[in-house]
Amino acid sequence: MGSLADGSLGQLAAARLRNHVSGCARCQTELTLLEEFENAAPAPGEEGAVSWISARLERRFSGASARPSPLRIHREVAPPRHSWFTALNVGGFGVAAATLSLALTIGLREGRAPDLSQPSAAAPAVLRSAGITTLSPAGDLAAPPGELRWAPLTDAASYSVRVMEVDFAELWSAETRDASIALSPALRMQIVPGKPLLWEVVAKDAAGRAVAWSGKQRFRVRM
Repeated sequence: MGSLADGSLGQLAAARLRNHVSGCARCQTELTLLEEFENAAPAPGEEGAVSWISARLERRFSGASARPSPLRIHREVAPPRHSWFTALNVGGFGVAAATLSLALTIGLREGRAPDLSQPSAAAPAVLRSAGITTLSPAGDLAAPPGELRWAPLTDAASYSVRVMEVDFAELWSAETRDASIALSPALRMQIVPGKPLLWEVVAKDAAGRAVAWSGKQRFRVRM
């Protein structure tokens, strides 16, 4: 997943993996979370914590990176962009597990509960979730869909939706305040029998921050 996200995976391997991901809900969710992790920026006041965690990870991986690895050899030929998720894979699952154990140990030693307090007395607390339930379209369909529908979230002020090819190339995107949105005529012309497509929806709060994700949903009009 890390190599697919950072572009270091070979063309044939990437195509095989995308083909699997297009029909695997679990992998779609993991790839979506990975993309959010890669594109995330520290919120105000989090820079110190991020720097501290980064320093611990640098020290943790300094020993693991000395070991030879086929993945390392490949990257010396064509180094991809920097990715913490890719770095986690340098030493395999053993290093990733050790790092997770380190993070948990550090958290337990600190003995502090996460700060979930509201940003101000007038603003409600928003707890991030990865759970928007998509309703339709999904799976094999008898006819091209006219709209996208999902279960509404109480705290969502708006939704951002995307329709994509199976290789995640975007075909159409839009914003709405409702829990459904009509597809454009131009997009409907591209929904042809036998061609699988993906779609996803992201819920946003009143400040425009993403608070929940659906993961990628696959659909196709039957031949």
